[in-house]
This record gives sequence, structure tokens and C-alpha cells, in this order.
Amino acid sequence: MQKVKKITNVETLELEVARLKKRSRKLETDLADRVDFFKENYGKMAINSVVPGLGKHKGTFGLVSRIAGIAWQSGKFKTFATGAFMTVLEFVGVRLGINLFNKYQQHRRKKKARKKAETRTAASNSQEEY
Repeated sequence: MQKVKKITNVETLELEVARLKKRSRKLETDLADRVDFFKENYGKMAINSVVPGLGKHKGTFGLVSRIAGIAWQSGKFKTFATGAFMTVLEFVGVRLGINLFNKYQQHRRKKKARKKAETRTAASNSQEEY
């Protein structure tokens, strides 16, 4: 970094002002480049801070993780995965003598029936007011 020892006249002052303006523009562009880099890579940086080496997306694991990420964004895949998980859970439960899936289904059916009954009562109450 170049420094001027003494500013003795207007000409050297103008040269110093021009040099400092040029330097400030360079620092601004450097900062903008760093911000752009951070915007592009903050996800990988966050993943690497939690699990080092995972954000590199290299090799088979990277390919599998990209495919899984794309598939998980699909609503159909989520529905399929949830259904498959419940089927596996039921199979394991039956093998262990526990019928978890039926309990879960019955709980959901009761909850839906309760909600339906509440909406009916709320609708009938609102009709009685008129």
C-alpha cells in the first residue's frame, strides 16, 4: 500500500484523493465478490461445519444424495415413502406381536371423526343463529 508522506500542494492532494477513490472501488468489488461466493456456497459451508466432507458432493454418495434430494421434493415420492415406511412398521410390529399400525390408523380415524363432528356442530349452531 502506497502512502504519501506529506501533502504540500493541491496537485498532490488531488493525486492522493484519486488513489484513495481507486483503492475504495477495488475494495468494494473484492467485497462484492466475497459476498457472491458466500451466497453460492453457504449451504455447502453449513453442511461441512456439521459433517466435514459431506458438502463436497463427490462420488457415489454425492450422486445418491442429489437424486434423493430431487425425489424428496416430489410430493408423490413423499407419499410413497410414508406408505412404505408404515408398511414396514406394520410388518415389524406384527412380527413382534404388536399391532402398531392398526392402533395408529384407529387413532387417526377417531381424530378425523371428532373433527367432522365438531364442524357439523359448528355448522348447525351457525345455522340456528340465522
